[in-house]
Amino acid sequence: MTAANIAIVLLAAGQSRRMGQDKLLRQLPSGERLLENRIHTILAAGSVPYVAVPNEPQKAGLVAKTSAIPVQVSGTAQGMGDSISTAIRVLPEDIAGIMILLSDLPDVTADDLRALLTRFDGETILRAATEAGKPGHPVIFPARYRPQLEALSGDIGARDLLKSEPVDLHPLPGQNAVRDLDTPEDWTVWEEGVLTRPRK
Repeated sequence: MTAANIAIVLLAAGQSRRMGQDKLLRQLPSGERLLENRIHTILAAGSVPYVAVPNEPQKAGLVAKTSAIPVQVSGTAQGMGDSISTAIRVLPEDIAGIMILLSDLPDVTADDLRALLTRFDGETILRAATEAGKPGHPVIFPARYRPQLEALSGDIGARDLLKSEPVDLHPLPGQNAVRDLDTPEDWTVWEEGVLTRPRK
């Protein structure tokens, strides 16, 4: 399996209610916006992502500065399920798999994505996990699940599908698969960790 056979959907249409501002437009210690960083990470892994964005200029403008493909999510959408289904409908027909990646996972690296893309066998759902085995994101769905993904709506996402179907777990380093940035406190703790992390 190669990256060319797998479409990557980056979910970036959320409203960041718990953050109090749009977290995807916040700057990282590197100077990039979080959304820019996530797109550049996917591009570095060898894929061009389909980015689900709302109908507002700032996020769309950031996507337009990259080679990513924007997918506009309606302002009447209810949540993650709507974002996923909207993006799935525009994907090419000849893909073997679909990776769903949340945009507020700051530690997922290009190496992490390449490892998942390489391991995916085209038959079984592959889900990232922590080193201890706690399920997280991203998740790669075989193409046969496309109808179920296209039918999603509301804010649940693909949770029920992940519960009802066989899933293989692939461990990523540390907490990469589960560390998200939902609140200002999350961001502060994560940023302090980045700034004190030894440079390689």
